[in-house]
Amino acid sequence: MHPLASFAGFALLLAATPANAQRFGGAEMFDRADVNNDGVITRAEYDASRRARFEQMDKNEDGYISKNDFKRLRFAPAKARDRIDSLIRAADANGDGRISRAEMVDGPAPLFDRADTNGDDRLDRNEVAAAKARMAEMKKNR
Repeated sequence: MHPLASFAGFALLLAATPANAQRFGGAEMFDRADVNNDGVITRAEYDASRRARFEQMDKNEDGYISKNDFKRLRFAPAKARDRIDSLIRAADANGDGRISRAEMVDGPAPLFDRADTNGDDRLDRNEVAAAKARMAEMKKNR
C-alpha cells in the first residue's frame, strides 16, 4: 500500500475547498455516502459517512487523527508530508497538532454545503452530478 493511500481518505474529510475535494477524490466521497443507493444523499448519510471514515482513519483508536495514525508516512516524499501537515493544520481548530472527532466529523461540511445548491440538506442526482463535474473540471485545469 502506498504510504499516503489511507491519508487520501482523511483528506476527503477535510475537503475545505473544492480543489482539495477533487485532488483527494471528493466524487468518491459522494458515492460512498449514499448508503441506501437511492440517488439522494441526505446530510445524515453524509455525516454518517464522515463518522465511519474518521473511525477508520483513527488507527490507534485514541479519538484523534494525527501523523501517529499513518505508520507508513515516514516513507512518503517530503512534499507529501508537508501537504499532510498543512491539511492537519487546516482542520486543527484548537492547534494541538491532531484532529479530534469534533473538529472533523461534527465540524463544517463544505463539500456537502457547496453541492447542496438549493439548501435542503439533501443532494439529489443533479446536485451530485454538478459537483462531480466541477471537480472534474478543476482537475482538468490543474
